[in-house]
This record gives sequence, structure tokens and C-alpha cells, in this order.
Amino acid sequence: MLVLAGHSNAADAGAHTVVEAALKAMGQTHDLHQVSTLRTQSVKALWDVVEFDHADAPFIFQGVTQSLAVYDLRGDRRLTDEVPVGDADPSAMPHVRTLVTRSEERIDRLAGGQPAKTVRLEPPAAWEIEEPISALLYAEKANDLLQEPDVYLHGIPQHVVSFHLGRFPVRLFLDGSTGMPSAVEILRVQPRADSSDIAYNAMGDLTDRIEWMNYAVFDGVRYPVQADFFRNGVHLEVTTCNDLRVNGAQEDQYFKMAQTDVPLSRTTSDGLQLGQAVARAPDPKAPITEIAPGIVQIPGSWFTTIVRQPDGLVIIDAPISSGYSRKVLDEAARRFPGVPIKALVTSTAFYWHVAGIREYAARGIPIYARDRNIPVVRALLNAPRTLAPDMLARHPVSPILHPVSKPTHLGHGRNAIVLYPVSEGEQPMLMSWIAGARLLHTAEMVMPLGSRGALLQPESLLELKHSVEKTPVATKGLRMIGMHMRPTPWSTLLDTLKKDGIGEAPGA
Repeated sequence: MLVLAGHSNAADAGAHTVVEAALKAMGQTHDLHQVSTLRTQSVKALWDVVEFDHADAPFIFQGVTQSLAVYDLRGDRRLTDEVPVGDADPSAMPHVRTLVTRSEERIDRLAGGQPAKTVRLEPPAAWEIEEPISALLYAEKANDLLQEPDVYLHGIPQHVVSFHLGRFPVRLFLDGSTGMPSAVEILRVQPRADSSDIAYNAMGDLTDRIEWMNYAVFDGVRYPVQADFFRNGVHLEVTTCNDLRVNGAQEDQYFKMAQTDVPLSRTTSDGLQLGQAVARAPDPKAPITEIAPGIVQIPGSWFTTIVRQPDGLVIIDAPISSGYSRKVLDEAARRFPGVPIKALVTSTAFYWHVAGIREYAARGIPIYARDRNIPVVRALLNAPRTLAPDMLARHPVSPILHPVSKPTHLGHGRNAIVLYPVSEGEQPMLMSWIAGARLLHTAEMVMPLGSRGALLQPESLLELKHSVEKTPVATKGLRMIGMHMRPTPWSTLLDTLKKDGIGEAPGA
């Protein structure tokens, strides 16, 4: 994005002028100040950067949804109703209704006529300006609205105005030719104890940008047909608007939600207690347990394991947040007083799983990570955290990173660990073999998250089996543990593969 030379900051009046011109250009026959509701019908495609085979594009495609959205511009409410696009019976498809207000975000998930599974959270930061008309109205009434230097966006001159929504900085881009909004950019954080938020909170400050293009006339209003959502420069969503209705007669009906006794969660990722489940994430409902002499497993939506060795403690995995990691370290100090932390092992680089890594780096604890995951780990350690600084942001230190590309011995004695890259894993992970305890930490290769604890993803199970067969790991009497798993016999993996028709190869 290039700044146009010779253009200096203008006064507030200039900023208000371009915003008012944009409202007039979009409204045409409507005074947008008098618009109370907008209802859109759209199709949305989504990509996932949180779980990955590699940390750059192309990313995993999540799918396509049909979306109804109703915006109550006067009441600050937004209702979205989404269902996946597919060939299945629509009544059996997952059906997600999300209501956002000034006080909460409520998410109801329905499928096959079953009662809703409801989550209630505090509203996400600055959600109100993700729609272009609402963004203009908020800009117009902001008491700190300023005009910035003009820029080029995709080769097109843009006027830029900036303001704050609460404590979050916002920049609004207005096409220099049409006067209408081209993009909005928001700097924000996502500290809620919710599965999606925990993944993205690992990135620190988030620069979210929504670009609007391909304007068309709907119900007398000029409105963008396409909206593209970018997070820290990565393209995550594209939405195509097929229809827009202004000031519909019965829009209140869309905001009616089923009765629920689900409480509103105000918990943050830093405020989670050890083992406390996260909204929209697994809940093992299991206590902290010593699973072998000197080996303590902390269950939760994502597990952490503490391993006692003669010269110190090894922690396997640092999920959720810096605040959660502090509680893990406090638990380690309580159970093993005076014993230093000698290493952290990160078994994957999925953002949930490494979201607490910065606390270890800030304390100078060496971090062992799969070599292919080092760029992701470095990115999280170097991420700016101006809106919610943690200890590493307040007191920067150089992290101690050990890339693992081959068998790596860690410690000695009964609980000595050997780290093995999962050699056939499509997604880069590390196994941790504790021979003396007959335990194999399998990262997230094995997930007993199916019905009645069934193991999911036969492909990952097969990759793990092949990887173990290339190592000296003794599988007789072996128990598996992992990111979502309490001690489970190795035979369970073999039985699952056989049930899925993946037995020994012919002639084996």
C-alpha cells in the first residue's frame, strides 16, 4: 500500500466530509441515517490457517455456507444463520445461529432437529464495523475521527479516515473515485476462552481487514457484492452477497432465540483454571493425575504433561495462553518444590497447542520443537502484543529454540525421553517416548474424541503406526498419551485400524 506523495493530514472536517460523501453515495434514494435494518443473503467460503500441513498458502479449505444476516443498526444487533452447502438433507445439516449484541455473543448449533447446543460469550471486539454502512455510521459519530494521508489500494487511490472503537484502532478506506468504502482495518485482540479465540489469541495483535468490491444496487442501496476477510494479511473468507433488503417489515422475528439456561461466560484464556474446559472444545472431565511415577498429566481441552527427571522437569505442550502456562508452572512447583524446569517440548504447532509458549520463552526455558514448526513458533514469539502485553512483551528476551529433525535424547534415568519426529505424518509433529514408564506421547496423532471415546482419523493412526515401526519404541505393554488422551493401550490403535479395514499389508 503506497502513500500518495504531497498529501498531508487533514482536519476533522475533512474526515467528516469524505464519510458523509460515502454515506450519500451508498444510500442514493435512502438516507442511511434512517435505515434501521439490513438483511442479506450470501454464500461464504472459508479457509483454515490454524490446522495445517504447512504454514503457508494454500491453506486447508473448510467449506462453503449459505448465510442469512440481519443487522439492527439502531439496536446494535447482528443475527447470522448459516448452513453448509452440500448434497445432504438440509434438515440434517449443521445449522448455526449466532446473535451478537452489545452485551454478548450467543451461538446456537442445531442438527437434525436436535435441541440447540448453546454457547454464550462476551461480544468480540469491534464487531459493529464489519458491515460497511455500520462502519460509516460509527466513523461519523467518532469523537476522534481523523483524515490520514491518501493511499493506493490495488492501484486505486483511497481516502483514509481513522478512529477508535473503544480501545481498538480502526482505519476506513474510501474509494477516491466512487467515494464508497473499499475496506476497513481493525487492530484487535481475542482474549475470550473460546476455541477459535484461543487459536488466534496466540498471534497477539490481530490486524483484521475486510475489503469490499463489486458494488451493485440492492433495494435502492449501492452495496458490495463481495467481501474478503484477511487476518494478518492471510485471506480467510470470501462472502458473495446475493440479495439485500432495507428496513424489512418483520425483521425482529429473526432475532428470536430459544430459551436457554446457559450462563454467559466472562472467562478469558488467561483466566482459565487448570483443566477447565473451553467453549466449543473437548471437555475430558478428568482430574490432574500422576499417570506413572513422576509423570503428571493435566487434562483439559488440550492436555499438558509434566515429567520429573533427576535434574529437572520437562513440560510437554504449552496450550491455551501465557496465563494458563503460569498456572501449569505453579502446579509443577507445588508438586515438585525446588525442582527447576529444564525444557518445554511442543508436540505440534497448531495455534491452540502453542498459545502458551511465550511464558516459557520469557523465563528462559529451552523449547524443543519439530524443525518444520520452528517458523510458526518464531512467529508467535515475535508477534506484537501492544493491546494485551504479556511478560515476554514487557521484558523481551531471546528465546532458546532447539529444532528437532532426528531422534533427540532429553534427560536420563527412569523418565528419560527420546523425541522422534513423526516421520510419516502429513502434519509435522513430535513423539515423546518415555521407555521406563512404557509411555508414548503421540502429539495429536491419536484423538479419542469420537462416540464413546472412539479414535478418529484412521489416516493419522496409520501414519503414527508406520512412524513408530521405524523407531526402537517397544509397543508391547505400551500406553499412549497425547494432546487429548489419557493413558490408552497401543492395542486400541491397532484394533481401530483393523476395524477400519487397515490391517497388515499382504505378505507382511
